[in-house]
Amino acid sequence: MGVRSKLVWKLGAAVVAIMTVAIALSGYVSNHICAHYSLESARAFLRFNTESVVKGIGRLMMSRDNSGIEQLLVEVSRDSNVYGEIRLLSHPAGEVAVSRFGSAGGTLAVHDHVCAVCHARDNHAEGIPVTVDKIIHGRDGSRVLSVMAPIINEPGCRNAACHAHTSSPPILGFLNADYSLHPIDANVSDRVALIVLTVLASLLLGVVALRFMFTRLLARPINGLIQGTKHITAGQLDFRFDQNRHDEIGVLEKSFNVMTARIQAHWEELRSVTDYLGGILENSADIIVTATPEGCIETFNRGAEEALGYSRAEVIGQRAEILFADPRDRDHAIARLEDDAGVKNHETRFVTKNGQVRNVLLTLSYLRDREGNPIGTFGISKDITQEKALHQELVHSQKLAAIGQVVTGIQHGIKNLLNSLKGGAYLIRSGIGKDDMRQIEEGSAMLEEGVERIGALAHHMLDYAKEWKVDLQRIDLTELLRKIGDLNRPVATEQEVALRCDLVDGLPAILCDPKLIHMAATDIVVNALDACAWKEYRSGECPVVALKDYLSENGDFVVIEVRDNGCGMSDEVKRNVFTPFFSTKKARGIGLGLALTARIIKMHGGEIGVESEPDRGATFRVHLPINGPDPEQK
Repeated sequence: MGVRSKLVWKLGAAVVAIMTVAIALSGYVSNHICAHYSLESARAFLRFNTESVVKGIGRLMMSRDNSGIEQLLVEVSRDSNVYGEIRLLSHPAGEVAVSRFGSAGGTLAVHDHVCAVCHARDNHAEGIPVTVDKIIHGRDGSRVLSVMAPIINEPGCRNAACHAHTSSPPILGFLNADYSLHPIDANVSDRVALIVLTVLASLLLGVVALRFMFTRLLARPINGLIQGTKHITAGQLDFRFDQNRHDEIGVLEKSFNVMTARIQAHWEELRSVTDYLGGILENSADIIVTATPEGCIETFNRGAEEALGYSRAEVIGQRAEILFADPRDRDHAIARLEDDAGVKNHETRFVTKNGQVRNVLLTLSYLRDREGNPIGTFGISKDITQEKALHQELVHSQKLAAIGQVVTGIQHGIKNLLNSLKGGAYLIRSGIGKDDMRQIEEGSAMLEEGVERIGALAHHMLDYAKEWKVDLQRIDLTELLRKIGDLNRPVATEQEVALRCDLVDGLPAILCDPKLIHMAATDIVVNALDACAWKEYRSGECPVVALKDYLSENGDFVVIEVRDNGCGMSDEVKRNVFTPFFSTKKARGIGLGLALTARIIKMHGGEIGVESEPDRGATFRVHLPINGPDPEQK
């Protein structure tokens, strides 16, 4: 039996059950009420009848017609099947004076139901002054209404000359009449049978009517809805109901049609977007791969096939590590993915089907469901093998250009030094020829200065060309800067420059090479002192160099700031201030100090910048990461 039949039959069974219970309950209550009122009517009538017989007996007793009493009882009950025993009892002896069946002379016991009516009372000695009745069961089990009507010792009776008995009790006797309730009980039984037949007939008619009604009005429409939903479930979103009904089922069909139309529109839009996105992913030149949480390849786009030489069938279901030249690289990327929101531009190497190694930049992220739970990984990799080769060629070209620039700088510096040496040699030769010691000493000083500058040039060139290896230590940068200030304060005093140290205690210790940072910071401070020494200050203005440190806004860097009010720099000087062999110190400068400082800061993963205007001083800021350079920094 289908689902629709179960629903219809359950609903029909419920309606039939409710209807049956209602009819049965209504019949039961109606029968109970009829039985009650029938019994009460019969009881009132029979009591009235008994009391009428008692009055007739009273008249016969007053006329001393005792034989007429017996004849009265027989005539009253002769043609009726309702009457049972009718007896006239004396009180309080309990003797039967007259009986319908001629059983006079007998005596009733106290426990007999006739006597028990009175003797069960507390004041039974006074008798029962009113008519009472009691329902008892006869010998055949049928119900009998036993009525007891008292015969009162009235004044007329007590004063009668014929048989005065003033000393007799108030009640002379009782008339006991038993009436059969069989007609009433039979009537009740007939009504019960009628109710049962009515319930059965109603049940049968209700089942037939409900079957017809539910089958036509519910089963068929519901079956139509079920068939329609099956079409929709099967993907036939163009299915529509006829909507030829004007009841609730029709409203439901209309709602289904609207819902299906919306689903079809959304489905077509979703399919269009999916096809569009799928086309983008499929036709992308990048390597796009998704993997399950277990690390097995799930999708593999055309760009991946062309770049790596594998077909989809060869890699789907395989471990993603087969794509990596070093399988541990994927584990490293996944470990970073656990810590970060995603892995971006992670440089690694893939291996093609024929064994070639390709350099790629991998961007990796989690695929998540609506609740945010990871359901896989999504990786986009860009093949940078050719770009990296071009970059290496560019670096090589830049190195050649830098060598050329260095050579040019060296040639320019050596030329200036040679000119100085030639000048000194000339003064010495001229002094020897003239026997002029002053000129000889002046030429000798020029030679010594030239030799010293050649040594300084060689030293700076070695420092700049040296492959530095940083010795990282966790240090207090504030203490390091305080020492730099103390070491340069005598020079500042000699140059009449105020060197202030506005340093903050309690900054986080940073991871760096203290010797290199000391060298870089010292060079910036010395340059600031020189900038102040070259400026002619106006009246009331004093040369000042301020050295300070503080924590960056994001809390990841400690900032070193060196501010001066010296001669300042033009835009051209600012652009080239960190360029090797660029110097504004003329004959005194080599042009490698700030270039070497910028290199040291870069080696630490930091940044250096300058702000300056001509004749208004300059501010150098160095950002050093608290946790040192990135381990993957090249």
